[in-house]
Amino acid sequence: MENRTSIVLPDPTERPTLTVDAVAEILGVDRKTVYAAINSGELPSLRVGRRILVPTSWLAARITPDSDDDLFTGSRSPRSQHPAQGELPL
Repeated sequence: MENRTSIVLPDPTERPTLTVDAVAEILGVDRKTVYAAINSGELPSLRVGRRILVPTSWLAARITPDSDDDLFTGSRSPRSQHPAQGELPL
């Protein structure tokens, strides 16, 4: 039997965005991995000043307890599909 830890995300209505460090901690990856996913367009983000933030609702929609799929596979993020780079419709 596989032992899985529970992923706890904040409520998107109370905390609409997450920092890169928070996303790295939630996913159990290095922050360089999160930056690489953002730079490739696999993970949507928005820049506020010098800060890079990830939409909590986007991340929550892709993390399910029964999912064995890799988080960064499948459809591309809205950022990579949007004509104006970096403008993410929330």
